[in-house]
Amino acid sequence: MTDPITIQKLLDKLDGRKSPLILPELTTGASSWLAVELALTQPAPVVLVTGKVQRAESIARELLFFGAQRGVHILPFPAWETLPFEPLSPYGPLVGDRLATLSRLIGLGKSGPISIGNELGDSRTVVITTPAAIMQRLMPKAVLARYGFAFSVGDQLNLPQFRELLTRSGYNPVSQVSEPGEYAARGGLIDLFPPGRDEPVRVELFGDEVESIRLFDPSNQRSLDPIPAVEVLPVREVILNADTISCFRTAYREVFGGYAAEDLIYKEISQNRTYQGMEQYLPLFYPDLDTLFDYLPKQTLFLMEPDVPNQIEERAREIEDQHRIAYQAGQGNEKGYDGSSMRCIARNTLYLDQRELTERLKPYPQLLQSATGKPALDLDLHPIPPIQEGVQGADHSQQDEKKATATVMDRLCRQISLWQKEQRRIGFVSRTIGQRERMRELLTDHKVSVVDGSSWSALLQADPRQPMLLLGDVSDGFEHPTRHVVLISEDNVFGVRIRRRQISRRYLDQLIASFADLNEGDAVVHVDHGVGRFGGLVSLEVGQLKNDFLLIIYADGDKLYVPVENLDRVGKHSSGEEVQLDKLGGKRWAKTRAKARKKILEMAEELVAIQAQREATQGVVYSGPDALYQEFASTFPFEETVDQAKAIEAVLEDMASPKAMDRLVCGDVGFGKTEVALRATFRAAMDGKQVAILVPTTILAQQHYENFAKRLAGYPIKVDILSRFRTPKEQKATIEAVGHGTIDVIVGTHRLLQTDVKFKDLGLLVVDEEQRFGVSHKERIKNLRATLDILTLTATPIPRTLNMAMAGVRDISIIASPPADRLAIRTIITHYDKQQVREAILRELYRGGQVFYVHNQVQDIERKAQEIAELVPEARVGVAHGQMRENQLEKVMMEFYRQTFNILVCTTIVENGVDIPTANTIIIDRADKFGLAQLHQLRGRVGRSKHRAYAYMLVPHLRRLTKHAEKRLEALESLGELGAGFMLATHDLEIRGAGNILGDEQSGQIKEVGFELYNQMLREAVVALQTARAQGRDLASTTPLGQAPVDEGPAPVVPSINLHLSTYIPEEYVEDVHQRLTLYKRIAELKTYEELQEMRLELADRFGPLPATVDHLLSVMEIKRLCVKLRIIKLDAGPKGGTFQFDELFTVEIPRLIAMVQREVGHARLDQTSRTLILRNRPWSEDKQRLQEVREALTTLI
Repeated sequence: MTDPITIQKLLDKLDGRKSPLILPELTTGASSWLAVELALTQPAPVVLVTGKVQRAESIARELLFFGAQRGVHILPFPAWETLPFEPLSPYGPLVGDRLATLSRLIGLGKSGPISIGNELGDSRTVVITTPAAIMQRLMPKAVLARYGFAFSVGDQLNLPQFRELLTRSGYNPVSQVSEPGEYAARGGLIDLFPPGRDEPVRVELFGDEVESIRLFDPSNQRSLDPIPAVEVLPVREVILNADTISCFRTAYREVFGGYAAEDLIYKEISQNRTYQGMEQYLPLFYPDLDTLFDYLPKQTLFLMEPDVPNQIEERAREIEDQHRIAYQAGQGNEKGYDGSSMRCIARNTLYLDQRELTERLKPYPQLLQSATGKPALDLDLHPIPPIQEGVQGADHSQQDEKKATATVMDRLCRQISLWQKEQRRIGFVSRTIGQRERMRELLTDHKVSVVDGSSWSALLQADPRQPMLLLGDVSDGFEHPTRHVVLISEDNVFGVRIRRRQISRRYLDQLIASFADLNEGDAVVHVDHGVGRFGGLVSLEVGQLKNDFLLIIYADGDKLYVPVENLDRVGKHSSGEEVQLDKLGGKRWAKTRAKARKKILEMAEELVAIQAQREATQGVVYSGPDALYQEFASTFPFEETVDQAKAIEAVLEDMASPKAMDRLVCGDVGFGKTEVALRATFRAAMDGKQVAILVPTTILAQQHYENFAKRLAGYPIKVDILSRFRTPKEQKATIEAVGHGTIDVIVGTHRLLQTDVKFKDLGLLVVDEEQRFGVSHKERIKNLRATLDILTLTATPIPRTLNMAMAGVRDISIIASPPADRLAIRTIITHYDKQQVREAILRELYRGGQVFYVHNQVQDIERKAQEIAELVPEARVGVAHGQMRENQLEKVMMEFYRQTFNILVCTTIVENGVDIPTANTIIIDRADKFGLAQLHQLRGRVGRSKHRAYAYMLVPHLRRLTKHAEKRLEALESLGELGAGFMLATHDLEIRGAGNILGDEQSGQIKEVGFELYNQMLREAVVALQTARAQGRDLASTTPLGQAPVDEGPAPVVPSINLHLSTYIPEEYVEDVHQRLTLYKRIAELKTYEELQEMRLELADRFGPLPATVDHLLSVMEIKRLCVKLRIIKLDAGPKGGTFQFDELFTVEIPRLIAMVQREVGHARLDQTSRTLILRNRPWSEDKQRLQEVREALTTLI
């Protein structure tokens, strides 16, 4: 090897070279650092090529750490995630990343094409890509340049022409933008979500001039930061217009013959309609295609990681194999074939082969890292010495319980001392602030003084005597003696961590309560009149004044028109059951509501009593998190999500409290509940207490045992299991060990609750899925609640609103943040086609995965399993359904978990609680027969690992579907991170979950009154009970039916307000009726003056200046708020005066009323008989003045 060289000398060695220059294999961090240094030094972009998709995503984050603050642009260029020639369209956000990168590479020029922030020839650019992406042909550069469009603040923008351009570029017009590829135009406002952006943008026009461009949050539609310019890119790589459609039609007939014109895809494209998988015909839409090389400047440098040559060969084989499969599948296509296995084009029209790729690479300078070849250069970049290796993962049974073995931190601190002697600048890079603080605490506890740093550049200037703590995402650090620097990542210290994508969740309260999904015919509940059906939003004119009303149709066709300002009295029924309509003015609803209130109060009393008993009982006070706990927490191989971190913090606080813990943690499988239990278990076990993990099934017991044993290995904690998978002799030995205290953590089924199992010192009971235990077992758990710390886990989601209603009487933590890539499940709706089913299964088997095949008919499930076995003889097929004996079903599920077979043909019995990360494809037969929530739950069985998951919904021919089935499936197919479909499906599941948590009797009340009203009544009951208890009084639950419990106080008034004004949202202001309903509902529920003002700002931000009728509506809501406070039941104010009628329990002090009358001599009178204040001879002909003076009059009375 030569002496270490500078970056410039490395570039000099590449000058004129025709073959790759060999470098030593580098760590991932060193490789990313080198790419940034090269980009800063050489005169053109750097293309960093890595073999794996996951590695490319990791590199992008590492490059940001090294280059973002130094002005380096990081451009990801991923391949389509579909298989070559697979009849599926690529994932939308991924296409957005591809097009954004290509756009910046060609440096599109002003007024048409423009590149924002990265002109052509800007060398400060690193493109991250893979062999699969480089080998794929692309849309022509000239086409992207033509359809890429950018504009800045101050530019002229012709709105009709711009809308036409958006449509031609593939944007979908919607009423509210939430997903990439959508736009909404409202007067002078345009919302659009260009591909490749993290947030959508809001463009405000003044005439034809762009007045402002702002980012906005799709979850609440509120504007964020202003930006100077925006680039609008096509949504798809196939742009449908007259030219491309004509090109496709001609080429399709030439390639496949004239009879192919009867194919469904040909007909759909001819009608200017997109088609699933049409991108696989990319060469037919354009006369010529380009490649990535055509988008790159000539002096671009390629830096290739060691696995790239092998990955190129592997990709070439995959293209060849998939082409053969696709060609054979399409061979049988007869005239008019409309199946999913589309006809196959020639391989080289869409992909480069190895020979062509090699030729295209030759003109470019290339650096190739190699693990085996002899390096031509010594870059003096070295891996971090092994710190974590050999410490974790030891057999826990071999641990000395009095003295733990040498820890990671001991070894790390010894290495720090060696580096400091060599005057190295040491940097610790953490992904999150929480991890950085954890590292600070661990180092400080080991007497290592640290400082905070802002960037890689700061580390190069640091004091060698004090290690620096940095924020960034680096997988594997490195040493660089030439620069006297060492960078250490979390993974170097604690092992590899899997990054969780932080996906924002739109809270359900606003969405569900907003009527966003309310359709005519849906069941609704009016607090005073009961259950009816929504009849639409109706505009009525009364006395030349126009207003909107919500129409509710009751039994016998009776109609109730609810003014929009009173929509806080109406909620969606949401029980998910068929409902009985009430009769308007009938007695049934009053009895139903009173009965529900009584039952709710009884349950609330029980909860409050248990809470009081727990508070009175002295529980174990556990120690707080120490250095050993922080070390254990740091070995968690994922980043904690926000919800998960909150749940862990809440549990540790509960354990440090003197009262017994009783906390429920809700979250889907794979969302991180087990880690919450592990942290509690570690804390209890290290404080000398025993922990029992109680689960409902043997397979869950085995899964938990393996997880707990693996995570607690290396610590003086012995873990064992008690289940029927153990022999009677083994069970007896385990029970004895539990009694002697030699087992610290025991995992088991209900066997743990039997009387022969006695603990030496049980401190914590973790219960998984309590609702799945029998009545006697639940009673036993209930008896333990008051004296023992109990942590309950459930995979059944529950609404956050229920959590808030039970605040103070039931401790609940909800983990709703999904894990990495959780929502990126490709959903394909198609009719049953044997070839496609075979392809879907083989794709999964080729990558070592497993498949669920859901066939929900027990009578012929064995026949279906045989059919699948014959269709895919390479597979091993098992069967599971609900009519099997329990032990037989458990055996099958355990075998599937152990991968004894790789296809499970099953009914919907698929266990909610079992995590099978290798199962990443689910095929659902007759998906049209399932509800949206059930389909969503079934689909959630896959997609729990780093691999892309697929869900195939098999239906009869799409034309034969019912409208409701088609709508359900379309909603499921379009589920996105912020999509309403996902939230509504989740909410449906949460309603069921609420019933599970609350019990059968309360489920009945939810069905009767609907969840929204149930939740409101529960909240009122809990508050009333807590208030009574705080005052030392009992609240009897035996209140006569129809009467409010005394401590709930008087019912709030519902004022009737007539200000002789039109108060509505005009259709031309908000076109979409669901959006208007949503806004009416939200406005009706505003409680404070500040909320009203915030709503004014939001409406102006989203829809433009407020029309007078909207301004009047908000003013009336402010007056209504004051009327409720003063208990005014009727207010009527016109051009000459008004009347204010109070109810019997009005709260205004009499002297205040008398003072007002005395101030307004001749203009005011108080009628004490009718409790009415009369104001006469007022100059209220102007609407604005009337509103202002009525508001002022009410304010003086408060």
